Amino acid sequence: MSRFSKSVLQNGLILSLLLAAISGVFFNCCLLTVGLLLAVIVRILMGKSVQTVIAALLVSLLFLLRFSCFQSAFEAKTLPNSDQASLRLRIFADDITIDGDQLRARAFDQQHKQKILLYATVGSEDEKHFWEANQKNLNCLVNGQISKPMRSTNFRQFDVRSYFRTQSISNQISRTRFEEISVFRSANPFDWIISTTHHLRKLLINQLNQLPSPLSDYAKALLIGDLDSDFYDRYPGVTNLGLIHLFSISGFQVSYFAVLLKKFLRKLHMTKDHNTIMTAFSLPIFFIFAGGVQSLIRPVASAELSLGATLMKVRVSKELIWSGTLMIGLFVSPMILFNIGGQLSYLLSFALMYTYRLGSFKTSLFMSLVSMPIVLAAKYSWHLLSMPANFIAIPLFGIFILPLIFLAMLVQIIFPAALGCLNFVIQLFTESVEWLALLPGQIYFGKLADFLVIPLICLIFVLFDEKKIRRRIATALFSAILVTSFLIIHLPKEGELMTFDIGQGDSAFLRTPRNRQTVLIDTGGRVGLPKKPWQITKSGVNQGQSIIVNYLQSIGVGHLDYLVLSHGDMDHIGNAKDILKLMAVKRLLIPAGMRSTDPFKIQLQPFIKKGTEVIEVTNLSNLPGFPFKILHPFGQGKAENEDSIALWTTLGPLRFFTAGDLPKEGEIQIDEKFPGLKVDLLKLGHHGSNTSSDAQVLKKWQVSYGLISAGRHNRYGHPKAEVISLMDRLHVHVFNTQTNGAIRFRYTEHKGFFETFTRDFDDTE
Repeated sequence: MSRFSKSVLQNGLILSLLLAAISGVFFNCCLLTVGLLLAVIVRILMGKSVQTVIAALLVSLLFLLRFSCFQSAFEAKTLPNSDQASLRLRIFADDITIDGDQLRARAFDQQHKQKILLYATVGSEDEKHFWEANQKNLNCLVNGQISKPMRSTNFRQFDVRSYFRTQSISNQISRTRFEEISVFRSANPFDWIISTTHHLRKLLINQLNQLPSPLSDYAKALLIGDLDSDFYDRYPGVTNLGLIHLFSISGFQVSYFAVLLKKFLRKLHMTKDHNTIMTAFSLPIFFIFAGGVQSLIRPVASAELSLGATLMKVRVSKELIWSGTLMIGLFVSPMILFNIGGQLSYLLSFALMYTYRLGSFKTSLFMSLVSMPIVLAAKYSWHLLSMPANFIAIPLFGIFILPLIFLAMLVQIIFPAALGCLNFVIQLFTESVEWLALLPGQIYFGKLADFLVIPLICLIFVLFDEKKIRRRIATALFSAILVTSFLIIHLPKEGELMTFDIGQGDSAFLRTPRNRQTVLIDTGGRVGLPKKPWQITKSGVNQGQSIIVNYLQSIGVGHLDYLVLSHGDMDHIGNAKDILKLMAVKRLLIPAGMRSTDPFKIQLQPFIKKGTEVIEVTNLSNLPGFPFKILHPFGQGKAENEDSIALWTTLGPLRFFTAGDLPKEGEIQIDEKFPGLKVDLLKLGHHGSNTSSDAQVLKKWQVSYGLISAGRHNRYGHPKAEVISLMDRLHVHVFNTQTNGAIRFRYTEHKGFFETFTRDFDDTE
C-alpha cells in the first residue's frame, strides 16, 4: 500500500461509514459527512486497530450524547405558537437590518434564554431613520405573533426552519410592535466586552457602507462576515464558479487577523509568550466582531489550539489540531455539520492535509473535486471552469484582494479621492468572475443521491494515490457512478406534472418521459400594493429562483422548451422575469394580443433573451412537438382572465386540462366548441374561485381529480366554500397546495400516481 493511501486510511476514511452509523447519522444523509470528519480521530488516539475502533466508538458515543442533549434542550426552549405574545429582548445594533419598510433582527429572549428572529414593519420614514441611525445595543419590550420559522412546502425547496435549527433558533416573532426601547446596560465585565464588540462592529459596518460598491460588499463580507441578503443574487458568478467558500467558509481572515496582530504586538516589543497570550485572548473577540458565524468556529478553534501548543512549547501534528477543532465545533454547535457551509469547511480543511506532495495545479484540482459530491447533492450544478477559477482566485484573495481592502480602509481616512481607483480594481475582478461564469460549461447535473456522497469522496482521495492501478480503478468507478447518476436523472422513464406551492399564484411544470419536452405553465408572483420610495425593499424572497428554478435544476432541467403564460395577471407572470434571467427558454407562449399590453412590455420584454421565440397563440395555433392541444383563446384579446390560454393533454392514463383564470363562460365556450372533450385531472380555474368551475361542464367532462393552487390565509378566500362543496357533490378528489404543499403526478404510458409534499400541512405546527 502506498504511503498516501495508508495515511488516508489510518485517518479513518474507510471507518467513516461505521462511525456514521454509530453517530446516528444514517437518519439524515446530509450528516454522513460526520463519519468522515470524526474518523480522523482514529489515528490520533490509538495506533492499533482494536484500540482504534474502541476509541472511535467512545468518541462517537460522546458526541451522540451531546447531540441528544442539544435536541432535548432545543425542544424544551421552543415556544408554542401564539397570536399575542410579549417578550423582553436584547438586540445588538449590528444584528438589525433595515430594507425598505422591513426590519429584521436576531435578538435574545431574556426570559426564555434563547435566540429569536424578529420581523417588523416600519411605520413611518422617521421611524426608519431612527433604526438606520441607531448605533446602540437595545433592550426592547415587544408584542407580536410567536411561531416557528416557516417550513418548506415544495420538493427540494430550501428548508428555512431546518436552517435556523442549525443556528439554534427555534422561534420567530412577527407583526412586532415595540412597547419600550431602552439602551442596554452591561451588568458585568463579560457583558461589557460583548456589548462593546457589537457596538464597534456596527460602527465599522456604517464606515464600510460609505465605500463604493463592490468594494463595500467585499469588505463587509471578508472582514466582518456581513453579507447583504442579496449578495449572491448580485454576484451570481461567485456561486456558479464555486467561490462561495472564499466569502463564507474559508476563514482565512482569521489567519490574517492573527498575523497582523502578532506583527503589531511585536512592534510594541512585547515578549513572544505575551504576544501569544494576547492573540489568543483577542481571537474570541474577533469571532464576535466577524459576526459570530458558524463557519468561523473551525478557523478560530484551530488558531487557538495552535497558539496553546506554542505557549506550552508542545509540538502538535496538524491532524491533532484538526481533530480538536472538529470536537470543539461539534461541542459548541452540535448541528454545525447539518449545513453545507460546515460540511465544506471541515471537509476541505481535512483534504488540505493531504496536498503536501501535490503541486499547485493538482492541489487546486483535488480541492475542487473533493467538494463536488457535496455541492451536487446540495446545489445540483457544477461549472467546468470552477477548478481554474479557484486556482486563480484563491491566491488572488490572499495576496491581493484582502490587502487591497485593508488599504482601502486606510485610504478612506487619509485620501478618500483614491477610493475610486481601488474600487475599479475590485470591480474589474468582479466583472471578470461574472464573465467567466457566463462562459459555456455550466452543467445542470441534478441532485446527486445522498448515499453516494461519501463513496465518491473516498474515490476522489484514491484518484490521487501514488499507485497507478488504484488511480485507474478509482477513476473508472468515479466516472461510472457520475455517468450513471446523470443518465438516471436526465432520462427518467416517468413523466411528471408538478404543481408548485407558490402562494397566492399559479405555476405548474410538465416533463414528458425521457425528458423529451419541458413546459412551465405560469410562474406565480406577488400582487404588491403601491409603496412609497422609502418603503420599497431591495431584496426579498425570490420564489421564481428558490422554488421553481431550484426544483428544475434538482431534476437536471437547465432549459425550458416552452414557457406558457396563460394571461397577464401578476400572480401568473410575476416571477417570469426571474425564470427568463436564470434559465434558457426556447419558446415563450402568450395569448394573442398580449404583446401590446403593459404587463408584457414592463414585466417580460426587458428580460427576454436573444434566442427566445415569442409566440402569440389561439386555439388555431399548431406547434409541432408541443405536448398540449391549445383550446383557448379563440381570438385576440387583452391577456385578461377571459383571454386565458387553455391547454389539454394526456398524462399516461389521465386526461389533463388547465386554463389559468378562465371564467365559467370560457369553460362553457370550450365545451361547446369541443363537445367530445373528457377531463380526468382538472386544474381548477382562478385558484378555486366561484367565477370558474361550471358545474354542468365539469359533470360533462367527468372530472375525477382536481388541483387547486392558492395561498394560505389569502385575502380572497380562495378556494371558495361553494367550489369545494361542488367538488364533493361531483365526487372529485381534490388536492390543494394550502394543505398538501406541492403536488406531483408521475406517470408512464399506462400508470400514474400522485405525490404530495405533505399529507395535511398545518402552519401552526
